[in-house]
Amino acid sequence: MFIDEVKITIKAGKGGNGIVSWRREKCIPNGGPYGWDGGYGGSAYLRATSNMNTLSDFRHTRTLRAENGESGATKEMHGAKWEDLIVKVPVGTIVTDAETGEVIVDLNHEGETYPLCQGGRGGFGNAHFPSSVRQAPAFAEMGDIGEEKCVKLELKLVADIGIIGLPNAGKSTLIQSVTNVRPKIADYPFTTLIPNLGVMEHKGQSLILEDVPGLIPGASEGKGLGIQFLKHIERTHVLLHLLDMSQGEEVIVQNYKDIRKELELFSDALKTKEEVIVFSKADVIPPDEIVALSKKLAKHFKGKKYFTISAAGFQGIDELKDFLISEYAGKSLVPENGDGEDTPMKFYDLKDFQKSDSFRITKTGEREITVTGERIEQIVRMTDMKNFEAVARVYDIMEKLHILTKVHAMLRANIEEYFFEGSDDEDFGKIIIAERVFPLEKTVFQKKSKK
Repeated sequence: MFIDEVKITIKAGKGGNGIVSWRREKCIPNGGPYGWDGGYGGSAYLRATSNMNTLSDFRHTRTLRAENGESGATKEMHGAKWEDLIVKVPVGTIVTDAETGEVIVDLNHEGETYPLCQGGRGGFGNAHFPSSVRQAPAFAEMGDIGEEKCVKLELKLVADIGIIGLPNAGKSTLIQSVTNVRPKIADYPFTTLIPNLGVMEHKGQSLILEDVPGLIPGASEGKGLGIQFLKHIERTHVLLHLLDMSQGEEVIVQNYKDIRKELELFSDALKTKEEVIVFSKADVIPPDEIVALSKKLAKHFKGKKYFTISAAGFQGIDELKDFLISEYAGKSLVPENGDGEDTPMKFYDLKDFQKSDSFRITKTGEREITVTGERIEQIVRMTDMKNFEAVARVYDIMEKLHILTKVHAMLRANIEEYFFEGSDDEDFGKIIIAERVFPLEKTVFQKKSKK
């Protein structure tokens, strides 16, 4: 089954937990903390491959997950980082954010790899935390969560030449006669239900041709099969427009105008794309009328290169192949954005795991303050809230980053009176970070003097 659009959720792995451990060898007094760090969770990458031409592998897959990192071990042994998740997609896949519709990356080159979700950082073990005032830390960090993204994968096939025309114009017969593909061919409309890609090899060079299912008037609005596949010919370098010679001059010209209208309505890229006219099914026209009819039709397509062929009888095929190879072989595809530049590729380095220390403080209630910031939120996510020492470390960090000082100032400016030991009011405010609550102690405020 041909699938060219899917929505999936991709999750990177969670980092491994750090552990609490103590050195207890004989004859080594005061051994100290000995637990080490968890491994990084696996990251998730998208990689373009020419071995796939459909997204059908994702038809029954809604979620893909990278593996979690392993926890640390005693004797200061680091937990293993799990392997990254490589999600293979066909060349020509556009990845967009399913929620915002923003294009994340356009994978239009073989082997192009894009890091979509970063794996979680492994938690530090207790051997990381000893200091002059904390010589025996009895806590460790938990592994951080990995990134998660819901994305839409949309396939736009990559070909040099797109073959277009009304149903039964002879598109499938043509691609069969010049390439190695063998599409279904029958004498009724809409025989071709999916795009067919084939490689035309001629005189030591090659081109990729794409047979697009027949277009009809109204295709750009969803009629017929055209709306599903018009997007695939946006990437092609040139359009090969097939017109059935057996239908007479007026009908042929009108058919051409109908298809051109649908292309223009669908996108500006198709409106301006280079076009070659091919009069097909010449074998059904008496030989002595072919040249005259071709010249008569050519008057309606001034400035465009045209050919008269019979794909079934291989009439004019070599001449068409010579022209296509000489004009288009070896030329790179025009990028969809038209700027002549490829999408830049990004790869993660360890420095990407360094979060910014900047933060933002917002008053969200009478005595409620919310703090947001990459690094402080990561610290809180990796804190074991059931461990008193681990929670105390968060307060220490907030003190060093001057978060507490700014929070106190905001509360003082909005509360008329503060109560202290012995007061009936036990609510001295709270700080919320990463959806976790850190109550403020009574002794953090100085008594406000009354005038």
